[in-house]
Amino acid sequence: MWYVVRTTSHVLTFLVILLIVSFAMAKPRSAKRSPSFSSKERSPFLCDPDKLMVYKVTLATHWSRTLFPKQYPEWRPPAQWSKVIGRSHDSSYTLFRISQSSSEGFKEFTETGRSDTLDAQSQGEGGIFDEFNAPPVTAGEGKTEAEFFVDSNHSRVSLASRIVPSPDWFVGLDSFNLCIDGQWVDSVAIKVGPMDGGTDNGFTFTSPNWPSDPTEKIFRITSNMPNHPANSFYYPDLNDLPPIATFFFVKVKEYALAEIFDAVTLSPISDTSTPLIEDILQGVDSSTSTTSTTVPSEKYVEQPDREEIEDVEEQNNETLRKKTKKSGAKSKSESTKKSSLLKSLVTDYSRDERAKKNRRGRKWSNLSGPRHCMVSEWGSWSACSKSCGIGESTRVRKVLTHARRGGNPCPPLEENKWCGSSRDCSHAYFDW
Repeated sequence: MWYVVRTTSHVLTFLVILLIVSFAMAKPRSAKRSPSFSSKERSPFLCDPDKLMVYKVTLATHWSRTLFPKQYPEWRPPAQWSKVIGRSHDSSYTLFRISQSSSEGFKEFTETGRSDTLDAQSQGEGGIFDEFNAPPVTAGEGKTEAEFFVDSNHSRVSLASRIVPSPDWFVGLDSFNLCIDGQWVDSVAIKVGPMDGGTDNGFTFTSPNWPSDPTEKIFRITSNMPNHPANSFYYPDLNDLPPIATFFFVKVKEYALAEIFDAVTLSPISDTSTPLIEDILQGVDSSTSTTSTTVPSEKYVEQPDREEIEDVEEQNNETLRKKTKKSGAKSKSESTKKSSLLKSLVTDYSRDERAKKNRRGRKWSNLSGPRHCMVSEWGSWSACSKSCGIGESTRVRKVLTHARRGGNPCPPLEENKWCGSSRDCSHAYFDW
């Protein structure tokens, strides 16, 4: 009996070992049979990893005296908007976030409109896939636009534009996901309101610099928050402020990588209506917000011209085929080849687009960043305006280069100082 039990135990042990070995050997065979097994198959919420998407974002601003009459700035400077800074990225990157403190780079942007510190973090670092900017809107109402790349691993986009003038107010989107349930969003419009960067205590558009010490968290500005009559957005009779801006996203191009990595195709987008998201919550999973919205009229999004897409299609196909062949098509790791190819396409495409725009007669030669205003040295002081008593003397300087693409504005061009004295006057106290 003891011998039978022992033999049975050995048999069971052998069977267990055999099953483990069989399972371990089955895994590589399965992977070998299915080299195209993608992350999309592993997760139904991830978009196709073999595709690279190009989106156009348009910022339409609605800052008018009609909608926001209180303290509406008319001059020095009038109501306007800074350039738009944008990043496509993965979930590890944060440009800004409600209820969190502003980074030094974002503080610089919301207070001055400059992005030098933010731009120091280059493309491909810190979860960033594509960096892009849109030109400033030079009035309270207007629009500006830019194009950018996303892929399945970097499907989120964050943007911001500073309200000018303001202490540290801005509009923006935090980590808006363009991949919903494994599908790329065709088009969407998102209405937004003003936000406070939390680094300046100013209440009005033209408040002098008053740093917050300690700094506060980023928060939404509402009709009664901050709850102070001096605030430029304080409208106690309104339940909600009207949207001050709208972000429009439209998918304009789609690049698909073939299995052998020697062909790239461009597919035009299909006609679609535009869902609208009002007052989207920052940092909340955007899939919930997108699927719960209604469909407005076509006026919300400017659909791309079909003929224009078809004209560009053939040129881009040929260009991208050549670039794909140069991207190391025969490396050992398919995932590495896909990643490096996608990044090279982003870089090469962006460079080609800039070259095309330059050939079309752009007035500026440097599209890599803003151009700051440059002025001459101060001239000499003028003669005193009065020969007797207190007068005024003036000196001026000239603009050498005007600001472009959101660069620093020009400093004051005229400076005054007091001059003269009553001692210079001739008095005849004893004129007999």
